[in-house]
Amino acid sequence: MDKKFADKYGNWAIITGASSGIGVEFAHQIAAKGLNIVLVARRKQLLDSLASQLTEKYHVNCKVVEADLSKENFHFDILDATKDIEVGLLVNNAGMNCEGDFYRGNLDRNLQMLDLNTKAPFILAYEFGKQFISRKKGGIIFTSSISAFSATPYLSHYAATKAYILSLAESMNYEFKDKNVDVIAVCPGMTKSEMTKGMKDGPMLMEAAPVVKLALDNLGKEAYVVPGLLNKTQVFINSRLLNRDHAKKLTGALLKKMLPGSNKKKKEK
Repeated sequence: MDKKFADKYGNWAIITGASSGIGVEFAHQIAAKGLNIVLVARRKQLLDSLASQLTEKYHVNCKVVEADLSKENFHFDILDATKDIEVGLLVNNAGMNCEGDFYRGNLDRNLQMLDLNTKAPFILAYEFGKQFISRKKGGIIFTSSISAFSATPYLSHYAATKAYILSLAESMNYEFKDKNVDVIAVCPGMTKSEMTKGMKDGPMLMEAAPVVKLALDNLGKEAYVVPGLLNKTQVFINSRLLNRDHAKKLTGALLKKMLPGSNKKKKEK
């Protein structure tokens, strides 16, 4: 248990996209610090199983909220489930992608991604941010991406949603700092999850554990963090050494080889 962390962000943390990947890792590491967990995702069976694991291993309480964050008024179920508890930490992790050519996914799928990746985290940050400010303590973690730092052909819509999240988190970090509410965006590259299922292991494919640890260790210290040396190097080259046009062409050439789009399956976390 991390008493300092628990005192600042306890008693409860909400984690969206908690049924797999980075969300599961957030649940384990936050529970290990002594916070009770509200697990939010669509797949209740996976959430129930994770809740049992967390309760047994870390002796914390868990609540499960089955919700599709891309649907209208999803947040009322979350607000109702948390009305009798004090939430001190929000992890806006749920997201999806649709990689490949711009028309890889149909319009409905792309609008779903817009709602899930941008609208949902804004709504939750808006609702719970008010609570944190009123109590003068709390924290919000957003999951963004290294694709947020520059134009990213073949991930164009996904990268644009993550650029929104990075900008939102940085701005909220500044505004909320004097209110004793911490805000950070974690910007991973390719991380082992359902989004990257089927990709070969390699130096660019990180485990979720160091991604989550970096975010938690820097909450209250930084506005954003980029996990992994290779990811940091890529962000530095694209955002500092190259102009935007050159960065776009380099990224586009690399992703065109990696993500042809014609035979890629759409994945969701």
